[in-house]
Amino acid sequence: MIRKIKTLSGLFLILLIAFIKVFSNVAVNADEIIEEPIVIVSSYKVSNDIVVPGEKFDLILELENKDKNDATTGLLVNINFPEGITTVYPSLTQVYIDSLNPGEKRKVTFNLNASQYYQRPTIAFGVTISSETRSNYVNVFLPVELNTSPFKILSKTVPEEVGAGEKIAVSLSFKSLLDEKLSDVILSVFVDDEKKPVTTAGIGNLFAGASKTQDVTFFIYEVGKHTVRYELSYATSEGDTSTDEIFSGDIQILETPADNVSQTSEVIDESMTNQDKMIIIGCLGMSFLLAIGIVLIVKKYN
Repeated sequence: MIRKIKTLSGLFLILLIAFIKVFSNVAVNADEIIEEPIVIVSSYKVSNDIVVPGEKFDLILELENKDKNDATTGLLVNINFPEGITTVYPSLTQVYIDSLNPGEKRKVTFNLNASQYYQRPTIAFGVTISSETRSNYVNVFLPVELNTSPFKILSKTVPEEVGAGEKIAVSLSFKSLLDEKLSDVILSVFVDDEKKPVTTAGIGNLFAGASKTQDVTFFIYEVGKHTVRYELSYATSEGDTSTDEIFSGDIQILETPADNVSQTSEVIDESMTNQDKMIIIGCLGMSFLLAIGIVLIVKKYN
């Protein structure tokens, strides 16, 4: 009986020692993992400050090694995103960084595209940063500029600056996103906070999903930067009238020196005067030669 008790006690002691060793190794390994450098997303931004559905954009992440003593190696940065967001070839969803020194920051860029049908106010990006010994996961949220207008701008030709009083020519190509025919469609152009448009253009009817290109011209005489907005007013099939802004942008009006105009006028006037003198001299010369000719003919026959 005593022998059995000793045997069991020995086995229990062996198991206890093995457990202590295993637990000690786990604790040490856990401490080692905690002490390894951690890489975070210290800042991020998107090109053009906001994501516009139907347009390409760049997601720029700034990574930082928070450790002040040790470098980290073999970093793999991976992003995932919701449906409606895709990468632009040849950009990938992963970027590899060979090493990051203590306290060092590094920027990585992902070239992406937002579907024109993406209608959420934000985009949630999941960013996983994996090194040889640990991983870190963060969420990045980007704002989205949703198009609340029933019209989508397809293309535009708008000058950025013109001289005061010069003709401003603008061309807008847009598409109706409504599923009904619109009538009495009018494009109006407003400058700054003016209530009265500087010009209007009658478009007439616009069918569901149809596209239209409209050219307009107008003038701005005040020097400086002005905000120009373009609005479409229309009537629906039920007879309701509405107005929507389809585009707005700034235009710089440059000062046109008055001296240039006066100098040009003077040159033209002077040029015209010299020309008149030459014509008069030429006419006098021809008259003189004609008179001599007549005198000679008369003398010959007399």
